[in-house]
Amino acid sequence: MIVINVKQRTLELFKHSAAPGVPVSLRKARENKAELLVGLLMAVIFWSVPTFAQERNEVGLLIGGIVTPSQTLSPGANLVSPSGTPLPNSNITFNSALTLGADYDRNLLHTHRFAISGGIDFLASPLDVKLDQRPVSVINQYAVVFLTPHLRVKFHPSGRISPWLSFGGGYARFLEVAPANTPSFRPGTNTGTFVFGGGLDSRPVLHLLRIPIGFRVEIRDFYSGQPNYNQTTTGNLQSNVAFNGGLLIRF
Repeated sequence: MIVINVKQRTLELFKHSAAPGVPVSLRKARENKAELLVGLLMAVIFWSVPTFAQERNEVGLLIGGIVTPSQTLSPGANLVSPSGTPLPNSNITFNSALTLGADYDRNLLHTHRFAISGGIDFLASPLDVKLDQRPVSVINQYAVVFLTPHLRVKFHPSGRISPWLSFGGGYARFLEVAPANTPSFRPGTNTGTFVFGGGLDSRPVLHLLRIPIGFRVEIRDFYSGQPNYNQTTTGNLQSNVAFNGGLLIRF
């Protein structure tokens, strides 16, 4: 209703100021021009409301898996497996594990070619990451949680498919399961992590309660400290590569 009134008033001012053969005073003409400018400004503001009201927030709800490359034990480690047989080498290997995650982003800059947003990632393995090949003295599994603020650069943000890159860093928490023969073992390791990766976002494909929903697929590496394996390794860091996909909600 306000927009209609502004439009009507604008048209009336155009007619009065541009009508031929109607003598008006200089003061009246200036008043009409001032009213015309005010009316045009208000009309532009109200017509621009849908543009200003574009979705600036994104939430990704993701599910996938995490893969951890093998680690090498330091020289001198006991290489007897839980079954009592010697291991062929000093590497400990891991099974892939289920992950659940959520991403939040707030749009900071938006252009036709790219968009920059800041946010935070949450990723957890609700089922423990299990060690496949390991000595008897090494933990057999652990759970992990990552909480990492990030920056995301998205290309062609208004396209059907928008590729993006992200990087950030934050907190990692490992909860180990103590080896059966080490009653003094204390589980729980806090460490930092650096995360980087990329993915693809789709344009909204459906609306739920007028909320636009699209899809997201991604690959990210949470490069972090290590859990307590109850044995030292040749390195102090490890990659935790997550492959995820799910829904992307905009509001």
